[in-house]
Amino acid sequence: MRVLALGMEIGRPDRHISLKARRLQQDEAIEKSFRERHAHMLGTTTALRVAFGCGRGDDQRGERLPLTNHPVPQHVMQCYALVNKRLCSAVKPAEAASGRRFSAAGVPAMDRACLPHLAATIRILEPNLVILQSKPLRKLIARHLMHIERIDPANERLEFAEFAGVGTVIASFSHPAAHAPDNWGSSYRNRYAIDVVEPTLAAARKFLLA
Repeated sequence: MRVLALGMEIGRPDRHISLKARRLQQDEAIEKSFRERHAHMLGTTTALRVAFGCGRGDDQRGERLPLTNHPVPQHVMQCYALVNKRLCSAVKPAEAASGRRFSAAGVPAMDRACLPHLAATIRILEPNLVILQSKPLRKLIARHLMHIERIDPANERLEFAEFAGVGTVIASFSHPAAHAPDNWGSSYRNRYAIDVVEPTLAAARKFLLA
């Protein structure tokens, strides 16, 4: 399985983030315990565990994935690609009560400018499972989707499509840090994680490995 998690943008005022720096940010999340991770990484961990057949949970063992070509099990967050739809971020000050200093400020020009780069990324990585981590994303990437089919007629969140020419399964969710009740990054016991994320990704896994 080649899994890609797609978010909107980094959502912070960081400038000129290199690939190495982004990888180090990911490594920092891996080194923390499940409960110490922020909502985005906590939700991503849950999604990856389910997609790779490890099940929901907060145990360290369940986050390690045995690979046939590596002697030591690897963390699930070392076995996927994390990509943002927008390569840059426009931010605005956030309400103090929210606990965040900044929030994303959507800019249509960024969506238009960054979309061709996202398509190129998809063609390079050739994922066979794309996990969308924001409700607007499905609409924003629509121009690069062709031959869309429902995998399960009863589940509108799970589709097979050609994404920028690459055949892939697309699972559409809210952002893990969304407002309740869609905040599936709050806990692996969150109802959205149990009722929406888990069955959708389990069905995606079954489809891909059939």
